[in-house]
Amino acid sequence: MDKWLKKRKLDDNNNIDIVGDLTNEPIPSTSKNSSCSQKYVVSRKYNEDFLKFGFTSTMENYQVVPECVICGSKLSNSSMVPSKLQRHLVTNHPSLATKDKSYFEKSLSLKLKQVKVFEKQISVSGKAQLVSYEIAELLAVKLKPHNLAEEIILPACRKIVKTMIGESADINLSKIPLSNDTIHRRIKDMSQNIEENIAKTLGNSNFALQIDETTDITGKAHLIAFVRFIHENDIINQFLCCRELHEFTTGKNIFNLCIGICTDGAPAMTGHLKGFVALVRELSGDILVTHCFLHREALVTRYLPSELKIVLEQCVKMINYIKSRPLKSRLFTKLDEWPGQRPGFTRVRIYSKNVDLGAMEAKYESLLLHTEVRWLSRGKVLSRVLELKDEMKMFFEQDKNYEFVLLLEDKIWCTKLAYLSDIFVIFNKINSSIQGPNENILTSTDKLVGFQKQITLWKKKAQEGNLERFESVPKDCYKDIKIIVIDHLTALEERIIHYFPKLDIQKYDWVRNPFHITDTSVYDLNLNEEEELILLSNNRDLISKHSEESINSFWININCDYPLIAKRALNILLQFSTSYLCEFGFSALVNIKTKKRARLINVEDNMRVALSHLRPNINEIMKKRQPQISH
Repeated sequence: MDKWLKKRKLDDNNNIDIVGDLTNEPIPSTSKNSSCSQKYVVSRKYNEDFLKFGFTSTMENYQVVPECVICGSKLSNSSMVPSKLQRHLVTNHPSLATKDKSYFEKSLSLKLKQVKVFEKQISVSGKAQLVSYEIAELLAVKLKPHNLAEEIILPACRKIVKTMIGESADINLSKIPLSNDTIHRRIKDMSQNIEENIAKTLGNSNFALQIDETTDITGKAHLIAFVRFIHENDIINQFLCCRELHEFTTGKNIFNLCIGICTDGAPAMTGHLKGFVALVRELSGDILVTHCFLHREALVTRYLPSELKIVLEQCVKMINYIKSRPLKSRLFTKLDEWPGQRPGFTRVRIYSKNVDLGAMEAKYESLLLHTEVRWLSRGKVLSRVLELKDEMKMFFEQDKNYEFVLLLEDKIWCTKLAYLSDIFVIFNKINSSIQGPNENILTSTDKLVGFQKQITLWKKKAQEGNLERFESVPKDCYKDIKIIVIDHLTALEERIIHYFPKLDIQKYDWVRNPFHITDTSVYDLNLNEEEELILLSNNRDLISKHSEESINSFWININCDYPLIAKRALNILLQFSTSYLCEFGFSALVNIKTKKRARLINVEDNMRVALSHLRPNINEIMKKRQPQISH
């Protein structure tokens, strides 16, 4: 029997000390009491012949034990002897006592196959759950309805794999849970995961807020907020919240939801007594408040002299005359089929898309409607009218609308239109240049200071009769609008000073490059910060590091060595200069909450998953959820 045995030596606390084959040589005792008898535990080995009794082997508590193939019962290691195994078979399975070894081999093989099937089912469930979360995230990012997964994505995928791979793959795809409610829960789980990660990250980090409020398609007011903070080795923008304001959109209601701030000039935000900014400053006077550069730039460019304002209004009136009347639009579409058309005239169509057709000579196909809210439309509207003024003149002649014909034949009116078109194209470029998620005080200030100096240069050139910058204005007609142009540029200079009274790029030079400074006293720093800046500016080892890294990464990496000046620099870099992200979020809200989805409940969850820079940890979420397949 010794060949079936292993021995284990136990110490006084019954802990295993030595394991070895049973031999006749005694093992020295480590017991304190040498008079006590030495303890042994016998570990029996499994033999393949035990299968004829219906037993296989398995591990339990680091020990081999017999397991019944029929009922799955596990006996102790000491029961691994033929007599005890046979007794279990006869006692518990008397009908199988006469079966030979081949019967139990088949039973064991069948059991192993069932285990593999079960493991495969578990594997499929886990993969199906992972795919479910990934598709839910994709729908949220693309701002699509939740039922799209079950109605479009899954049927399309099943048809693809069934055709390209086979029936088995189609069966596995059908097990992915993608119902409307499931996608809803998946998005909620991911939103909570992102929110928890943001809370952990913001716990000990300085941050800046960008907030604004709007009204959705159902008339409900929403406050949206983005936060900018240091994450790992960079400064990132992160969606924070989108909360419904159930009552008034006053500063007090907004204050109860958020802290912090770059916003527009609405009274609810910037009111001196009850505005959100005033309430924030009551708590902390050190909070930097930034009035959105985009909003202020739009206010600067909004002013027009009466002579130019009339031209803009007349252009809008012409466009609305055509675009707001379906019959006029259809006639304008068939303009090339009218009798008496002048030779070589280019056909102009009214379509929703503004693309060139190879078969046509017209650069544009349609006119554009003007809107006061989207100030960028003015430049595009005027440019399109200037491009199509000859075609519009012919249309109004055929339509016998001589009021508009006279305007389009007036050279002075067309010269004013050309100037307006050029100047508003410039405004659009400036406005677009300060939009973007990575804009900060430094970059936006540089662009606006440059714009201010450009206006001064244009005014000087205009006084000299140089219209090179306004290339659409006919040179022979410039003298007729020279005074108007100079007055308009002068007013723009004054309004920039009014809306941007503190544009000073020099006070931020040390943030951009701390190694080329001469006088630290001009930077509005305290004594300790000046001392650190002087030490930093003379550290030549950091010069190459500054040239190789971004500004954000450079100041983050030296935060430990120069904490005071680095903190001051990062506080400047963290500040938002525009409310671009909020406007971007409002566009997402419009796409998420449409007429057909007006009753959507988890708007904030959808927006968080769609707009967040930090992505959800799906593997972490799945550990808390039991995988289930679709039936």
